[in-house]
Amino acid sequence: MKRLAGKNAVVTGAASGAGRATSLLFAREGAAVVCVDIDREMGEETVEMIRDEGGDTVFIEADLASPSAIEAMAITCMEWRAEIHVLYNNAGIAERAEFEDISLDDWDRQMAVNLTAPFLCSQKLLPALKAANGASIIHHGSIDGVLGNPSLVAYSASKGGLQPLTHVMGYWLAPHGIRVNCINSGALRESSQGIPVRLTQDNRSGAPMSDVQRHATPLGRPGFVEEAADVALYLSSDESSYVSGSVITLDGGRTGLTPGTF
Repeated sequence: MKRLAGKNAVVTGAASGAGRATSLLFAREGAAVVCVDIDREMGEETVEMIRDEGGDTVFIEADLASPSAIEAMAITCMEWRAEIHVLYNNAGIAERAEFEDISLDDWDRQMAVNLTAPFLCSQKLLPALKAANGASIIHHGSIDGVLGNPSLVAYSASKGGLQPLTHVMGYWLAPHGIRVNCINSGALRESSQGIPVRLTQDNRSGAPMSDVQRHATPLGRPGFVEEAADVALYLSSDESSYVSGSVITLDGGRTGLTPGTF
């Protein structure tokens, strides 16, 4: 029995990384999937990969920094299906800069995509999530949003807001049978399926995990985007029916230790 049989899912940031891995996995587990991304070419590629495997999917191009684009995306999704069982707010952007060098435009865009978009996507799709009579919203956060990454100032601040947002949304949406959870990932740098990872310039350039990061990670390796997809699948399925308002850390044990003590 497929774990998402008969369910409809919306995945943002579906063109690459954890978004593509999750879209493929959701479809393989029986879900019909809306793939949302600003990159039409790679988003359509994700859709074609799903269709080649016999999956039911559509692509919607949307710039999630734009509230009007989010509203249009939600309307299209609800015209496609009246019920949405899973919303994976996965899309994210990160730009490295020292604190004094961050422009307001860069700050605003990272806040818009990483924090405001998960709020707005959830709010605008709420009629279809309520109609599902049991739905799951998943935010993709980061350990940088808990501890802070000095080279990713705006990204850290924006991802940091997802943790309390998860808690309060879990409270407000519980009466409607909607569970809300967050995945705080660490260094998702690789893919077992050859999926491109493009979050930071390091990812885009194919730079390996640094020796410092590797030493700080007890498992001694970077994460695979497919491992994030596995956690998203669990949170989307009935197996996590009593899990809500929770933050799951996916970082190879990196934040489980006090820095500088080993």
